[in-house]
Amino acid sequence: MDNDETKFEELANAIEDGDQDLALQLALSLRSKVTEMDEKILVATGFLEGGSPSDALELLKSMDGNLLESEFSEAQEAELEELMKVRLAEALYATGHPEEALATLESVASRGVREASDREYFTALCWDHLGDQALADAHLAMATELDPDRNPPIPSISREEAHRIVVEVIGELPEAVRTSVEEVPILIEDLPDTRWIQETKGEIHPDTLGLYTGVSLIDRSHFDIGSFDKLPTAACIHIYRRNLERISQDPDQLRTEIRITLLHELGHHLGLDEDDVDRLGLS
Repeated sequence: MDNDETKFEELANAIEDGDQDLALQLALSLRSKVTEMDEKILVATGFLEGGSPSDALELLKSMDGNLLESEFSEAQEAELEELMKVRLAEALYATGHPEEALATLESVASRGVREASDREYFTALCWDHLGDQALADAHLAMATELDPDRNPPIPSISREEAHRIVVEVIGELPEAVRTSVEEVPILIEDLPDTRWIQETKGEIHPDTLGLYTGVSLIDRSHFDIGSFDKLPTAACIHIYRRNLERISQDPDQLRTEIRITLLHELGHHLGLDEDDVDRLGLS
């Protein structure tokens, strides 16, 4: 087995193990080595799992399917073509193009109840980002009806209740920390802004739970803080209600996830990096 074949196997294992960093590293090294459709799908999946949907999209749109002839049967090639469309739809969704994602899936048939349930769930995500919450909820209900174990019912929370949790969390912070975050607007929103997703090419993912925008305290000069004229800073914390609902199994977990997400973003405001946030238990 040559080195490239070994790397393709390592990539498949990294994806299966959920090792995002290794999956991205291997996908980057194998992108130029793709010669067959299954390799193309595997590397694109590595990019998706590794948090680089723009690379997945670029790869899947390249070569127009004109890869080298393989030993796959006609039926196998047809199945791979459909899987490639699924990965393309995922990359389109992740980079802020839900309408194109839905169109890409139109010709792909679901095989079995599990795939049908997941298809309904993904369709719901797309419609949510297209602004039709009622249609999104209808598809979520269908996903649950088809496979309640895989896609269980999703708890909901109002903006008012989510705001009350935010107030409680802020009130529990040490006074020194509480003072430093009083200037930061905390917005309860349904979903990330599609323009941000597109502009960052998916670095801000549609499924993001929370987001800190602005300059952290540690990175500002005393002029940035605006102490002279009480000028507001650009700092802001966004809490995405619909995404938090979808990762929760019940109302108690939902409230916990809101607390965790808020503390995580407050950590970024205080100038903590991802490792610091994890070490302090804010993730």
